[in-house]
Amino acid sequence: MTTDNTIFACSKENADHAYVFPWQNVAHLLSERARQTPDKSAIVYRDLDAGERSEITYAELYRRTGEIALRLRSDFGIGPGDRVAMALPNCPEIQLLTLALFRLGATSVPLDLTKDVPERKRYKIEDSGARFLCVRPDFPKEEADLLSGVRIVSTDDLMDPGNGTPANEVDAEPDWAQDEATRQHANIILYTSGTTGQPKGVLLTRQSIVSNADGIIRWLGFTENERLALMLPFHHVNSTVFAVTMLMVGGTMVLKSRYSVSNFWPVMESERATAASVVPTIMRDLLARVDEFPPENYDLSNLKKIMIGSAPVPAGAACRFYDRFGIRLVQGYGTTEVSLRVTGVPPDLPDEEYREVLAQNAAGVELGNNNISIHGSPEEGELGEIRVRGPVVSGGYLNQPEATADVFRDGWFYTGDIGFWREISGRRYYFVHGRKKEILIKGGVNISPIAVENALVESFPEIASAYVIGRDHERWGEDICAVVIFKESVSVSEHKAIAERILQAGSDGGIRNLSAYESPSEVIPFQAGGLPMTSTGKVQRGALRTLVNNGIRPSIS
Repeated sequence: MTTDNTIFACSKENADHAYVFPWQNVAHLLSERARQTPDKSAIVYRDLDAGERSEITYAELYRRTGEIALRLRSDFGIGPGDRVAMALPNCPEIQLLTLALFRLGATSVPLDLTKDVPERKRYKIEDSGARFLCVRPDFPKEEADLLSGVRIVSTDDLMDPGNGTPANEVDAEPDWAQDEATRQHANIILYTSGTTGQPKGVLLTRQSIVSNADGIIRWLGFTENERLALMLPFHHVNSTVFAVTMLMVGGTMVLKSRYSVSNFWPVMESERATAASVVPTIMRDLLARVDEFPPENYDLSNLKKIMIGSAPVPAGAACRFYDRFGIRLVQGYGTTEVSLRVTGVPPDLPDEEYREVLAQNAAGVELGNNNISIHGSPEEGELGEIRVRGPVVSGGYLNQPEATADVFRDGWFYTGDIGFWREISGRRYYFVHGRKKEILIKGGVNISPIAVENALVESFPEIASAYVIGRDHERWGEDICAVVIFKESVSVSEHKAIAERILQAGSDGGIRNLSAYESPSEVIPFQAGGLPMTSTGKVQRGALRTLVNNGIRPSIS
């Protein structure tokens, strides 16, 4: 990627930031890719259910997004500022439609296809003011009936070839370099997964998306030779922004229809993937089933790194993954409100330093186009709220001025995460201690649920995963409850005895890295399917606490 005309200004001392997109707009980027590498694969699609593979070259990407933009404008009246909702799985259509909307100066609103019940879909459509909902032809009729009053358009009605109008004559998107208002226009509205109440629509602006993508590119050293495997859904910021990085460097996105543990390594091998992006759930799955799918059975020589984040990463499991697979897990930190990643572990560290950073569970160093600060705690190791500033910060929440003003203030976004910084080999690394609203306060002492969870999983090999929540306590205010998922190899008859052993070890101060005071006073075996989770594998602790407090404990029986 040529960056001679890209301006960066991001320093600890100066709150001013600038990032100038090296192209006039997205249409210009696509046309340049089509001109320079017309026959190169922009998207490789792997439909894991149908067992099919297809490709879209850069020339086809430019032409087809132009044709779809024309159809959107001429047949549906979509223009600058309009919004279109999408209830689509991972498929080429979601990328084609999103880029066509970009070219029109319009906005995409991707929905969670599986976890958004019809009522939640309706809320997002109405809240965003979407002109219509785009679905695949096989969208369930019974669900469409429940969305009465919502205009539903099939992808078949959008993806047919246009009337021959050249792709460069359908764009309505202004030149970003000339128009600050255009840079701050919301390209995508992503709804966060709230634990209570309705979700908030985050306004990802053109500036926030591409500046974050640029920071990721420089962090990971992406080039035109990258073949990045994406499997997380596009209603999540992860795949959304990582896909943009591939367009910006002229690489190839290997788009999988869904995540599958049995197909994970075979697809990496056959597509010669150089990198992938996952969440901790996938890491745990690959470790748990390593005997079924040993890495020795596959040629993974092209796969240099796997980015991981979006939920707490257990340090012990991450170290075991690296030891077993020999592929670096590259942890990063960010939120939807900052357009994905604002810190990241350098992927090219010397092995000894990398292992130290991995073992300490560092979230990484500050990336380009943003500043990180621990609010009110400037000293090394002191806890405080993590805040972010810079062009990566989104435009706030849609239709929620009070919620926006609460966390977007004084030029910073206040993440709600508690963290600290620590020097490692002369560099400042950041660490996440836990959510501000999820930190347990027992007798006035702050306790990180993540720290307790990691200690339990590392000390008791029978535990597959643990989730710590607070329980009301007359004396302490809050006490510690651990919801545990046992490994499949552990029989149900053993659950109670192991839970009692955990409690006894905790009261004796016998759990490594935990004092007796920090150890759980209650251990509840749960069935994994009973956990309230987001579509990217993040457990919603608030919802879990409500389940437990209401006596709902779906254990295996």
